[in-house]
Amino acid sequence: MKIAIDLGHNVVNDGGAVGIRSENSLIMEVGVKIISKLRNNGHEVIECKPTWASSVNDSLSRRVTTANHFRADFFASIHFNAFNGTAHGTEVYAVSAKGKAVASKVVNNISKLGYANRGVKFKRFYVLRATIMPAILIECCFCDSKRDIALFDAEKMADAIVRGLVGATSNNCKYV
Repeated sequence: MKIAIDLGHNVVNDGGAVGIRSENSLIMEVGVKIISKLRNNGHEVIECKPTWASSVNDSLSRRVTTANHFRADFFASIHFNAFNGTAHGTEVYAVSAKGKAVASKVVNNISKLGYANRGVKFKRFYVLRATIMPAILIECCFCDSKRDIALFDAEKMADAIVRGLVGATSNNCKYV
């Protein structure tokens, strides 16, 4: 399967949230593991993080253009939330039926790590509505939550996301 992975933000003019840990560094920690695990299991991974962008809109457009150009089968954008240190948990956004089905698997797998399950949510984020394939936006946890950061383990988070995306983290994984 050809999977587009967007390591959200992480570009000049498109910065992420800052909390106890920075969203940008957390995304990179988890994202490189997700990409590696998917590739090790025989999936083709399209990396959608641009090398530069003139604005947030340009950054988003470049991510979507890359996924669409390579005709990925599925698109996943990795993020970490922030809300004044008062919220915690994981949530995943989707707009299509197929996206919602995968989003449910991802959020349920992440919540098994001890994070509050905030569910699958609908919001027409640009990367969800402009991609031509089913897409999800994963808010792994809150980077400004002491509770979430205490639970955070990049390896376990990546495993949970990969299990949600393709059904397993070992070499026998399949898309479900």
